[in-house]
Amino acid sequence: MLTDEDTLKVNVLIATSIAIRIDMYKNVVVGLSKENKEQTVKLNPDSDSTKYIQEVQALLVSKVLGTMGGYPSYLKRWSRMGQVSSANLKSLLMIGNIEAVVAVANSNNLDSETCELVWWCATNTDHQAEVGMFLLNRDFVVKHPVGTKIADFLLEFLPFTTDILNQIDTTNLILQGSLISDSDKDKLWKQGQRKTAILVGFIERMQGRLPNTNNTFELKCGEPMLGPACSLQGQILLKTIQHILNKINQEYVLYRTLEVLGQFLSHPKIYKLETIDQLQEQSKNFIEGFEFGTTKTKVESLLLLAGVSELLVVGTISAHGLAGSAIRKKLSNVLTPIQDALVLLTAPQ
Repeated sequence: MLTDEDTLKVNVLIATSIAIRIDMYKNVVVGLSKENKEQTVKLNPDSDSTKYIQEVQALLVSKVLGTMGGYPSYLKRWSRMGQVSSANLKSLLMIGNIEAVVAVANSNNLDSETCELVWWCATNTDHQAEVGMFLLNRDFVVKHPVGTKIADFLLEFLPFTTDILNQIDTTNLILQGSLISDSDKDKLWKQGQRKTAILVGFIERMQGRLPNTNNTFELKCGEPMLGPACSLQGQILLKTIQHILNKINQEYVLYRTLEVLGQFLSHPKIYKLETIDQLQEQSKNFIEGFEFGTTKTKVESLLLLAGVSELLVVGTISAHGLAGSAIRKKLSNVLTPIQDALVLLTAPQ
């Protein structure tokens, strides 16, 4: 049961705030006024603090949404589906529930006016990184001043992120536009030499703008079909993919790297197939009847890589539950021809 003093203070906070968040570790409720000033209410639980905060949230929901029993259950189902109406957005930022903040961050009706309030509500919560990633998926947030704040937080949080998909996606998102400085991009690129999930974010987001830190140079290939691969940025991309594949020990890094490789070298008459044998046969059949001269083997290698995708490996990894170095060992029959093709396409003339 809330004390009379806390009940009064929370009610005043509701009346004077446009957004409210709860710091569960410090037992405080924080409100943001229309003038963007923070107002803090220090709670005084006389029993279990977790239950006390639940009672505070119930009071907020009752006063703001006019419903009893806490955060509406239907919104829990919709939080990550983008199905929260625009009419509810600002009200949901008043109830001190992080699930409600996630719902607003992922809403199809989110606008530039509300995104800054969402980020304020997520600050100092366990879901701050998740909310930030939802927000940076919106072009208007990337261009909004709050986008830089979100990117700075995610960049600092990245070293503590253990989930591989989150490492890839976080890197991908913060590399948009000028969210982070060039010096931070350089530092992140160097970190990626050890943590290849970071490099996957780079090759997904920054094709054509990848850093040249190894004195890579453009090749003169002669054959027009080899143009993209022989360009300076093409060489940097292919060498980066070589590096990633040499250190493969995680399935999602492999899936997404193969997708980037196949898309970069794609050809309208080359199809994504499920086995390396099929891809090799496809590339050989394609070049029959053409005169490529001394570039024949390079063209054949390029066409092989143009057909790669996660289809090549996902079945084997799933069937055998592969992880770590076992991925490289079990899939050596697939990865070796791909690596050989990359070596050929990046070799100086």
